[in-house]
Amino acid sequence: MNKSEIIATLNTAQALFWESAIQMPNPTIPFNDKWSVCQNVQHINIALLRVSNYLALPKSSIKSNFGLSERISSNYETSSNVFGNALKNGAKTTDAFMPEIKLATSVEELVSQGKDLLAALISNLENWSEDELEMYNCPHPIFGKMTVREILYFTIYHVQHHNETIKKMK
Repeated sequence: MNKSEIIATLNTAQALFWESAIQMPNPTIPFNDKWSVCQNVQHINIALLRVSNYLALPKSSIKSNFGLSERISSNYETSSNVFGNALKNGAKTTDAFMPEIKLATSVEELVSQGKDLLAALISNLENWSEDELEMYNCPHPIFGKMTVREILYFTIYHVQHHNETIKKMK
């Protein structure tokens, strides 16, 4: 996917997730010892914030802290398979991405925050060229260093995964 396709897919995937979240009954109640809808939304918001903050960093800082990639990105399908297999094999979120246990924010407020976070992420992404998406490494707490394009693929896959998770709560 090129940058325009990534942005369009991010917008679509997030919109579907938010629509599902708002339509769910009892969004604050955990389901089958799993996170509540609100906790899923907050978790996605944390991830959006982290990727947005990364994209806002000076590229010289990214280069010195995380290095330059020595390979081209995997395509979206290959990346998605890697992410999906990791989940099937028990990969779980790290503490930095955990939602609050006693979350007092409404699903509507969390969705509003998410929309602002996605807008900021896309705004920061506008400052990246196609070549730069391949050039720089981005750290991921489970997968290690990946290209910027791959972290964007993960962001798409991640929200789609959580959309499927909350849809199963009906």
